[in-house]
Amino acid sequence: MSGGHHTSTEENKQLVRRYYEEFYDRRNLEVIDELVSGEYVHHIPDVLNHVMDYQDFRKRELQMSGAFPDLTRAIEDVIAEGDRVVTRSVMKGTHTGNLPNIPATNKKIDVECIVINRIRDGKIAEGWESYDSLGMYLQLEVIHMVSTLGKSPKFHRGDFPPIRSWPG
Repeated sequence: MSGGHHTSTEENKQLVRRYYEEFYDRRNLEVIDELVSGEYVHHIPDVLNHVMDYQDFRKRELQMSGAFPDLTRAIEDVIAEGDRVVTRSVMKGTHTGNLPNIPATNKKIDVECIVINRIRDGKIAEGWESYDSLGMYLQLEVIHMVSTLGKSPKFHRGDFPPIRSWPG
């Protein structure tokens, strides 16, 4: 392959595993500069315009580390094809530090995540992340779900509403 460093799918998987193990599990925060490209682009639904550049991604990762000093991200599955590596992981930690607009709650989180990373020239160049942000905010108790089912005489708390025929 001309014009770039070609890596195998196994090497790509090892690169992503190393990032997770070093950054999250060993708290080697400098590894982000070593393994993630300065041209990195991160796609994530819960930020403005759904995209972050390298500096914003780096800032977010470091903020999460500071807010959850015991943060781990255990990889459950890794699948690779070509230059893409997909990880399904579980992020766990205790919220003892502040996040932007969310003061420390001392609550524990257990959040499932799926990330697709694109590898280029031996570095993580792009990522698409989907994680249970609603579940995380509920676990932190910074938002609350309101159940209206308990207010209806037809339903009992925890019941599912009936499925209606369409059109009704």
